[in-house]
Amino acid sequence: MGISVIDFRCRAHIEPEGPEEPNATHSIVFVRRGLFQRTQYRETLIADPNHILFFNAAQPYRYSHPLPGGDDCTILAVATKAALELVSRHSPRDADRPDKPFRLAHGLSSPRTARLHYELLALLQRPVPGLSIEDALAELAEETVRTAYALRGNRTEQVGPVASARRRHRDLVEATKLAINESMEALPSLGQLALGFDCSPFHLSRIFHRVAGMSLRRYVGRLRASMAAERLSAGAPDLTELALDLGFADHSHFTNTFRREWGISPSRFRCRFHPL
Repeated sequence: MGISVIDFRCRAHIEPEGPEEPNATHSIVFVRRGLFQRTQYRETLIADPNHILFFNAAQPYRYSHPLPGGDDCTILAVATKAALELVSRHSPRDADRPDKPFRLAHGLSSPRTARLHYELLALLQRPVPGLSIEDALAELAEETVRTAYALRGNRTEQVGPVASARRRHRDLVEATKLAINESMEALPSLGQLALGFDCSPFHLSRIFHRVAGMSLRRYVGRLRASMAAERLSAGAPDLTELALDLGFADHSHFTNTFRREWGISPSRFRCRFHPL
Protein backbone atom coordinates (compact mmCIF):
# COMPACT_ATOMS: atom_id res chain seq x y z
CA MET A 1 0.00 0.00 0.00
CA GLY A 2 3.05 2.24 0.06
CA ILE A 3 3.11 3.02 3.81
CA SER A 4 5.23 1.35 6.48
CA VAL A 5 5.47 1.92 10.24
CA ILE A 6 8.65 2.72 12.15
CA ASP A 7 8.82 2.85 15.96
CA PHE A 8 11.42 5.54 16.70
CA ARG A 9 12.81 5.96 20.22
CA CYS A 10 15.41 8.57 21.15
CA ARG A 11 16.99 8.84 24.59
CA ALA A 12 18.90 12.08 24.05
CA HIS A 13 19.77 14.49 26.82
CA ILE A 14 19.72 18.23 26.22
CA GLU A 15 21.37 18.77 22.84
CA PRO A 16 21.95 21.94 20.80
CA GLU A 17 20.76 22.22 17.24
CA GLY A 18 22.74 19.93 14.96
CA PRO A 19 23.62 20.14 11.27
CA GLU A 20 21.01 19.77 8.54
CA GLU A 21 19.86 16.19 7.97
CA PRO A 22 17.95 15.13 4.84
CA ASN A 23 14.90 13.01 5.56
CA ALA A 24 15.07 9.49 4.16
CA THR A 25 11.45 9.29 2.98
CA HIS A 26 8.23 11.24 2.83
CA SER A 27 6.97 10.78 6.37
CA ILE A 28 4.14 11.50 8.79
CA VAL A 29 5.36 11.56 12.39
CA PHE A 30 3.30 11.23 15.58
CA VAL A 31 5.01 12.18 18.86
CA ARG A 32 4.00 9.79 21.62
CA ARG A 33 6.32 10.92 24.42
CA GLY A 34 8.76 13.75 25.08
CA LEU A 35 9.59 16.49 22.64
CA PHE A 36 12.18 17.72 20.19
CA GLN A 37 12.77 20.90 18.24
CA ARG A 38 12.74 20.90 14.44
CA THR A 39 13.92 23.77 12.28
CA GLN A 40 12.99 24.03 8.63
CA TYR A 41 13.73 27.13 6.55
CA ARG A 42 14.34 29.19 9.72
CA GLU A 43 10.93 28.19 11.14
CA THR A 44 11.24 26.35 14.44
CA LEU A 45 8.66 24.03 15.96
CA ILE A 46 8.57 22.49 19.45
CA ALA A 47 7.14 19.08 18.55
CA ASP A 48 5.27 17.44 21.45
CA PRO A 49 2.41 14.89 21.60
CA ASN A 50 -0.09 17.52 20.45
CA HIS A 51 1.58 17.62 17.02
CA ILE A 52 1.76 15.68 13.82
CA LEU A 53 4.72 16.47 11.59
CA PHE A 54 5.12 16.09 7.84
CA PHE A 55 8.47 15.48 6.15
CA ASN A 56 9.44 15.42 2.49
CA ALA A 57 12.12 13.05 1.25
CA ALA A 58 15.61 14.54 0.87
CA GLN A 59 14.47 17.85 2.36
CA PRO A 60 16.94 19.11 5.03
CA TYR A 61 15.92 19.64 8.66
CA ARG A 62 17.78 20.56 11.85
CA TYR A 63 17.00 19.03 15.24
CA SER A 64 17.71 19.73 18.88
CA HIS A 65 16.52 18.53 22.28
CA PRO A 66 15.85 21.49 24.61
CA LEU A 67 14.73 19.19 27.46
CA PRO A 68 16.24 15.89 28.66
CA GLY A 69 14.60 12.52 28.09
CA GLY A 70 14.42 12.31 24.32
CA ASP A 71 11.22 11.28 22.59
CA ASP A 72 9.22 8.32 21.25
CA CYS A 73 7.56 8.67 17.85
CA THR A 74 5.52 6.63 15.42
CA ILE A 75 6.73 7.27 11.88
CA LEU A 76 4.68 6.48 8.79
CA ALA A 77 7.15 6.21 5.92
CA VAL A 78 5.11 7.06 2.82
CA ALA A 79 6.07 6.17 -0.74
CA THR A 80 5.83 9.02 -3.24
CA LYS A 81 2.81 7.59 -5.06
CA ALA A 82 0.91 7.11 -1.81
CA ALA A 83 1.84 10.60 -0.58
CA LEU A 84 0.59 12.21 -3.77
CA GLU A 85 -2.65 10.24 -3.59
CA LEU A 86 -3.24 11.31 0.02
CA VAL A 87 -2.58 14.97 -0.72
CA SER A 88 -4.53 15.06 -3.98
CA ARG A 89 -7.84 14.56 -2.18
CA HIS A 90 -7.34 17.62 0.01
CA SER A 91 -4.99 19.93 -1.91
CA PRO A 92 -4.99 19.03 -5.62
CA ARG A 93 -2.48 21.77 -6.48
CA ASP A 94 0.19 19.91 -4.48
CA ALA A 95 -0.45 16.56 -6.13
CA ASP A 96 1.95 17.23 -9.02
CA ARG A 97 4.99 17.80 -6.78
CA PRO A 98 6.55 14.38 -6.17
CA ASP A 99 9.61 15.98 -4.56
CA LYS A 100 7.54 17.88 -1.96
CA PRO A 101 4.03 16.44 -1.68
CA PHE A 102 3.54 17.72 1.89
CA ARG A 103 3.22 21.50 1.68
CA LEU A 104 2.23 21.67 5.35
CA ALA A 105 5.08 21.22 7.80
CA HIS A 106 2.88 20.19 10.73
CA GLY A 107 -0.64 20.11 12.14
CA LEU A 108 -2.46 19.53 15.41
CA SER A 109 -3.58 16.05 16.30
CA SER A 110 -7.35 15.67 16.53
CA PRO A 111 -9.08 13.34 19.02
CA ARG A 112 -10.03 11.01 16.16
CA THR A 113 -6.49 10.97 14.76
CA ALA A 114 -5.10 10.21 18.22
CA ARG A 115 -7.51 7.30 18.73
CA LEU A 116 -6.68 5.86 15.31
CA HIS A 117 -2.98 6.14 16.13
CA TYR A 118 -3.32 4.10 19.31
CA GLU A 119 -5.66 1.63 17.63
CA LEU A 120 -2.92 0.98 15.08
CA LEU A 121 -0.28 0.57 17.80
CA ALA A 122 -2.50 -1.95 19.62
CA LEU A 123 -3.11 -3.94 16.42
CA LEU A 124 0.62 -4.11 15.74
CA GLN A 125 1.10 -5.84 19.11
CA ARG A 126 -1.52 -8.52 18.48
CA PRO A 127 -1.79 -11.53 16.15
CA VAL A 128 -4.31 -9.99 13.74
CA PRO A 129 -4.64 -10.37 9.95
CA GLY A 130 -2.53 -8.07 7.81
CA LEU A 131 -5.72 -6.66 6.30
CA SER A 132 -6.75 -5.19 9.66
CA ILE A 133 -3.41 -3.47 10.13
CA GLU A 134 -3.31 -2.16 6.57
CA ASP A 135 -6.84 -0.79 6.83
CA ALA A 136 -6.08 0.93 10.16
CA LEU A 137 -2.90 2.36 8.64
CA ALA A 138 -4.73 3.68 5.59
CA GLU A 139 -7.47 5.24 7.74
CA LEU A 140 -4.93 6.90 10.03
CA ALA A 141 -2.94 8.40 7.15
CA GLU A 142 -6.09 9.65 5.42
CA GLU A 143 -7.55 11.20 8.59
CA THR A 144 -4.24 12.85 9.47
CA VAL A 145 -3.83 14.55 6.10
CA ARG A 146 -7.52 15.49 5.93
CA THR A 147 -7.46 17.12 9.36
CA ALA A 148 -4.21 19.00 8.77
CA TYR A 149 -5.32 20.44 5.43
CA ALA A 150 -8.80 21.27 6.68
CA LEU A 151 -7.34 23.34 9.51
CA ARG A 152 -4.42 24.99 7.76
CA GLY A 153 -4.54 24.25 4.07
CA ASN A 154 -5.80 27.65 3.03
CA ARG A 155 -3.43 29.72 5.17
CA THR A 156 -0.74 31.66 3.34
CA GLU A 157 2.36 33.42 4.65
CA GLN A 158 2.20 37.19 4.59
CA VAL A 159 5.12 39.47 3.69
CA GLY A 160 6.56 42.78 4.90
CA PRO A 161 5.99 44.07 8.44
CA VAL A 162 3.11 41.63 8.95
CA ALA A 163 5.43 38.68 8.28
CA SER A 164 7.88 40.04 10.85
CA ALA A 165 5.12 40.24 13.45
CA ARG A 166 3.99 36.71 12.61
CA ARG A 167 7.52 35.44 13.22
CA ARG A 168 7.62 37.13 16.63
CA HIS A 169 4.27 35.62 17.47
CA ARG A 170 5.42 32.14 16.41
CA ASP A 171 8.56 32.50 18.54
CA LEU A 172 6.43 33.50 21.53
CA VAL A 173 4.16 30.49 21.11
CA GLU A 174 7.05 28.04 20.69
CA ALA A 175 8.72 29.42 23.83
CA THR A 176 5.42 29.04 25.71
CA LYS A 177 5.07 25.42 24.58
CA LEU A 178 8.58 24.66 25.81
CA ALA A 179 7.85 26.29 29.18
CA ILE A 180 4.66 24.21 29.52
CA ASN A 181 6.45 20.93 28.77
CA GLU A 182 9.24 21.83 31.17
CA SER A 183 6.89 22.34 34.13
CA MET A 184 3.95 20.04 33.43
CA GLU A 185 3.72 18.77 37.03
CA ALA A 186 3.43 22.31 38.44
CA LEU A 187 2.39 24.71 35.72
CA PRO A 188 3.04 28.42 36.17
CA SER A 189 0.09 30.77 36.02
CA LEU A 190 -0.73 32.71 32.87
CA GLY A 191 0.58 35.83 34.61
CA GLN A 192 3.87 34.13 35.45
CA LEU A 193 4.29 32.89 31.88
CA ALA A 194 3.55 36.32 30.47
CA LEU A 195 5.96 37.99 32.90
CA GLY A 196 8.72 35.66 31.75
CA PHE A 197 8.11 36.68 28.14
CA ASP A 198 7.71 40.40 28.94
CA CYS A 199 4.15 40.67 27.68
CA SER A 200 0.68 40.93 29.16
CA PRO A 201 -1.40 37.85 30.01
CA PHE A 202 -4.08 39.04 27.55
CA HIS A 203 -1.52 39.30 24.74
CA LEU A 204 -0.08 35.84 25.45
CA SER A 205 -3.52 34.23 25.64
CA ARG A 206 -4.69 35.88 22.41
CA ILE A 207 -1.52 35.18 20.41
CA PHE A 208 -1.27 31.58 21.57
CA HIS A 209 -4.84 30.84 20.47
CA ARG A 210 -4.31 32.54 17.11
CA VAL A 211 -1.01 30.84 16.27
CA ALA A 212 -1.40 27.42 17.89
CA GLY A 213 -4.98 26.94 16.74
CA MET A 214 -6.46 26.35 20.20
CA SER A 215 -6.59 28.08 23.56
CA LEU A 216 -3.71 27.72 25.98
CA ARG A 217 -5.84 25.84 28.52
CA ARG A 218 -7.08 23.41 25.83
CA TYR A 219 -3.52 22.88 24.64
CA VAL A 220 -2.42 21.99 28.17
CA GLY A 221 -5.41 19.70 28.72
CA ARG A 222 -4.86 17.87 25.45
CA LEU A 223 -1.13 17.56 26.10
CA ARG A 224 -1.72 16.05 29.52
CA ALA A 225 -4.32 13.67 28.09
CA SER A 226 -1.87 12.61 25.36
CA MET A 227 0.85 11.98 27.92
CA ALA A 228 -1.61 9.92 29.95
CA ALA A 229 -2.62 7.91 26.87
CA GLU A 230 1.00 6.94 26.20
CA ARG A 231 1.44 5.67 29.75
CA LEU A 232 -1.95 3.93 29.82
CA SER A 233 -1.11 2.12 26.59
CA ALA A 234 1.98 0.83 28.41
CA GLY A 235 -0.26 -0.46 31.24
CA ALA A 236 0.09 2.22 33.97
CA PRO A 237 -1.73 0.53 36.90
CA ASP A 238 -2.50 3.37 39.32
CA LEU A 239 -4.74 6.06 37.83
CA THR A 240 -4.52 8.36 40.85
CA GLU A 241 -0.73 8.28 40.81
CA LEU A 242 -0.75 8.92 37.07
CA ALA A 243 -3.10 11.88 37.53
CA LEU A 244 -0.87 13.51 40.14
CA ASP A 245 2.30 12.85 38.12
CA LEU A 246 0.81 14.77 35.19
CA GLY A 247 -0.33 17.73 37.29
CA PHE A 248 -4.06 17.01 37.52
CA ALA A 249 -5.74 18.23 40.69
CA ASP A 250 -7.17 14.78 41.48
CA HIS A 251 -8.50 11.57 39.95
CA SER A 252 -11.82 13.20 39.00
CA HIS A 253 -10.12 16.08 37.20
CA PHE A 254 -7.98 13.59 35.30
CA THR A 255 -10.92 11.39 34.30
CA ASN A 256 -13.06 14.30 33.13
CA THR A 257 -10.24 15.85 31.06
CA PHE A 258 -9.26 12.51 29.54
CA ARG A 259 -12.85 11.64 28.66
CA ARG A 260 -13.34 15.03 26.98
CA GLU A 261 -10.28 14.51 24.77
CA TRP A 262 -10.55 10.79 24.04
CA GLY A 263 -14.26 10.08 24.40
CA ILE A 264 -13.72 7.23 26.89
CA SER A 265 -12.47 6.92 30.46
CA PRO A 266 -8.79 6.25 31.25
CA SER A 267 -9.57 2.75 32.52
CA ARG A 268 -11.45 1.83 29.33
CA PHE A 269 -8.65 3.29 27.22
CA ARG A 270 -6.13 1.10 29.05
CA CYS A 271 -8.25 -2.01 28.52
CA ARG A 272 -8.73 -1.24 24.82
CA PHE A 273 -5.22 -0.18 23.83
CA HIS A 274 -2.86 -1.92 26.25
CA PRO A 275 -1.73 -5.18 24.61
CA LEU A 276 -2.32 -8.27 26.74
